[in-house]
Amino acid sequence: MNYGLRGDDVNGYRDERQLSPRVNLVWLPWTGMTTHIGYARYFNPAPFELVGATTVSRFQNTTAASEVATDNTPYAERQQYYDVGAQQKLLHNHVTLGVDVFYRQSTHLIDEGQFGAPIILTPFNYQKGQIFGQEFTANYNNGPLSAYINFTHQRAQAKNIDSSQFSFSPQELAYISSQYIYLDHDQTYTGSAGGSYLIRQGVIGGTRASFDLLYGSGLRRDQDLADGGSIPNGAHVPGYLTVNLSVSHHFDLPVAGHVDVRFDVVNVADKVYEIRDGTGVGVGAPQYGASRGFFGGITKSF
Repeated sequence: MNYGLRGDDVNGYRDERQLSPRVNLVWLPWTGMTTHIGYARYFNPAPFELVGATTVSRFQNTTAASEVATDNTPYAERQQYYDVGAQQKLLHNHVTLGVDVFYRQSTHLIDEGQFGAPIILTPFNYQKGQIFGQEFTANYNNGPLSAYINFTHQRAQAKNIDSSQFSFSPQELAYISSQYIYLDHDQTYTGSAGGSYLIRQGVIGGTRASFDLLYGSGLRRDQDLADGGSIPNGAHVPGYLTVNLSVSHHFDLPVAGHVDVRFDVVNVADKVYEIRDGTGVGVGAPQYGASRGFFGGITKSF
């Protein structure tokens, strides 16, 4: 068991402070099995480089005027975080299986939004937030072959925006004040998998080929309703699956020493997919994933 106590006293956007206890217990009930359970309290001030506007009243009667005049100063986020999980090694430690469950309860949950075309983020708070999820992992290592797979399900929700309100429409504020909505960076399902194989290992080094997959069910977007209204972050953009390939060679040369040469292909199928479509709470512009890319590199170890 390990435990501790952290103290914070911050004079930034606001003058705030908190004592934050944390405790974690690790238990090995039998050979190859490791379990853990933990609790921590956190105190996270809004990022200092993302300064919220404090002169809303000066924009009244201009083209930049907001429909909402309220502009509470951002708060520090206060979290209660719980985590429990286990790992089991199998087949002479070649296989490792893991599961982890987490729950986070936040007061003044911090989020950041891009309001307008410039990529300048403004911090704001939800009065209450709750995030929970489960993660499953599997790893295999045996000689020249290694592989892994990860899969996560999670839900991130919050309600009642209580700072930087001028950045939102009255309709958004009214809807979010009375019920939980998904956060714009919520993605229900995320998965990854990959493997590598050491093809050849000789006097001057070895060649390794590898691949990896990345799956996402899609970040949030507004849900359009038949009556012309919308539910903030009520839907999500389409899911995606990308594949990356890599080959590398390790040289162990008499004079140059250890040298690694690597070549990668990212998004092999050149799949076009949206990360965001420009709708959603605090989302100001659409964004797309990277197209097919070719990368090479040389690394020299000293």
